[in-house]
Amino acid sequence: MGCVSSSFLDDEAGNLSPGFGHHIVSLTSTTYGLLSNLDSATPYQTPPPPPPPPPPPRLPLSGPPCSISPAPRRRPEPEIINSWELMADLDVFTPLKPLNHTIPLNPGKENAHRALHFPDPTKKANILRPSNTTIPPWRRILESFEKRCPPGGEKAVVLYTTTLRSIRKTFEDCNAVRAALEGLGVWVLERDVSMDLGFREELRLLMAGSVALPRVFVRGRYIGGPEQVLRIHEEGGLGVLVEGLPKVWHSGACDGCGGARFLPCFRCSGSRKLVVPTVEGGKGGGLEWRRGKTVRCPDCNENGLMLCPICS
Repeated sequence: MGCVSSSFLDDEAGNLSPGFGHHIVSLTSTTYGLLSNLDSATPYQTPPPPPPPPPPPRLPLSGPPCSISPAPRRRPEPEIINSWELMADLDVFTPLKPLNHTIPLNPGKENAHRALHFPDPTKKANILRPSNTTIPPWRRILESFEKRCPPGGEKAVVLYTTTLRSIRKTFEDCNAVRAALEGLGVWVLERDVSMDLGFREELRLLMAGSVALPRVFVRGRYIGGPEQVLRIHEEGGLGVLVEGLPKVWHSGACDGCGGARFLPCFRCSGSRKLVVPTVEGGKGGGLEWRRGKTVRCPDCNENGLMLCPICS
């Protein structure tokens, strides 16, 4: 080598080499036996790893899932019933039981002809007695009410009411009876006595005196006040009384009056006055001149109102 350090290493190796080359170790019997035992000993073997577990079975990608269906139940055999054995002790003709006159007050449609209130008990038997002739149910029921026909009420429903709220109970009774009649969809001639004094006088002549409101008349028969009308309606008889009468052809409020039943007079515009021209003079060849005369409008009432021509 060319460097100084490498030459020193070569000299040191030359001085030590004779000692390492002739070093001999003598073996005794004890040492030789130990070496022979070590050579003959069985080397340690590691236990083999356990085998891997088998892979789980692969499910099919398509197809219905496997489900365990319960065991089908055993249906019992149908029982055979002999009707002749059951009817062996029965008579051929069974006597009819008497009818029970206690009828529940149900406002359903199937009980519309039952449980009606009859003011006159003597007429109840004649109305419920079966007849060979075909008579409408409403005609038989109307015979039990008093005959009092308002003007134009032979084939209509006439309701005398008021829209004033001065007396709360009267106002609520009028609204309840009006709602019951409107719910039947029948055409009602409503006559507000607070808007027209003529209706008030008309009702006073019908009832032979002043009465509380409201009052209902159907087909020229006096039905009664709020208590009687609402009771008959709950029993299902009010719908029978108005069968065959004209129905309301529009839904909601009237397009003309908005449900108020009255409009300002078309002729005098609610002023209740008309100016009629008159001719004066001209007799004997004189000049003629016109003069206006104020008269009362014949088309409106004392409030300058007239009935709505659409809904009245």
